Amino acid sequence: MLIAVILALSFSLSLDGYASWGNAIALMRSMAILGVFALGMIIVIIGRGIDLSQIAIGMVSAAISVKLLVAGMTLPLALLAGLVAAMAMGSINAALIHALAIPPLFTTLTSVFVFVGLARVSILPSMIINLPSQQTGLVAVGQNWHGVPIPVMVFGACALLTHLFLHATTMGRFIYAYGDNAETARLSGMPVTAIVITQYVLCALLGFVAGLLMVSTTAMVDLKTVNSTMIFDVILVVVIGGGSLAGARGGVASVLAGLLLIGVLLNGMTLMDVNAQLQNIIKGGVLLTVIMVDHWLHPYDEEDARQSV
Repeated sequence: MLIAVILALSFSLSLDGYASWGNAIALMRSMAILGVFALGMIIVIIGRGIDLSQIAIGMVSAAISVKLLVAGMTLPLALLAGLVAAMAMGSINAALIHALAIPPLFTTLTSVFVFVGLARVSILPSMIINLPSQQTGLVAVGQNWHGVPIPVMVFGACALLTHLFLHATTMGRFIYAYGDNAETARLSGMPVTAIVITQYVLCALLGFVAGLLMVSTTAMVDLKTVNSTMIFDVILVVVIGGGSLAGARGGVASVLAGLLLIGVLLNGMTLMDVNAQLQNIIKGGVLLTVIMVDHWLHPYDEEDARQSV
């Protein structure tokens, strides 16, 4: 948090327009979408998992909703169809990881190609699908309300609900216990199957919400986003804020702290017109450093990792 404040002050003094209200609004709007994705990712990471398919699930499920709107379906039914699709994809990930004991990293990496490929050959032949002009309700979600971006409000609501789920529900506490030691959780009689399914389904649902926010902001779905580095931005937000890949650590506060730091950094680099490839190098270096520190602070237990599958 202190680093973010120092960076913000430095950028404010050195960059024209950085401290303007317009730039603050743009920063909040872009970080809100990344933040919703990160809320889903922190749930999975707390349970000692990872979901590299989250962006793909979010964009494919949002694209399904938009495609149905183009076909003339009502907004509630189209959103329901996208929601069900997201839940189904999250459940497939959970089943492969838990029932077949396939490591989360490989499962979700493969899922990216499977989910996007199936969608492309079945109902989404185009990489870009424009939102129908008459769908003003969904577009309104991407606008401001009394000067505050509605996506920021949606992120705030999602953050509150995620915090309450993790700390005020039995399943939330189970996820922390499972991430700490899966074998102990299993021997204690915890419903480990339900725990794994809940993690990945919630991650997928929050991905769907983030995908809809992107649609409401741009009035279209661009499946090329799946091939971007956005998933690494999501992971970077989670781990730099205090979430641990070793599991059982972190929460909504981790997302907020990481989001503030990464948001300030990315916004500053954009205003300085830093080359996109150089930005990726910087982000990759930061992510690698944070992972190394996390590994040093929380050594990886191979036997416990094998049991957690």
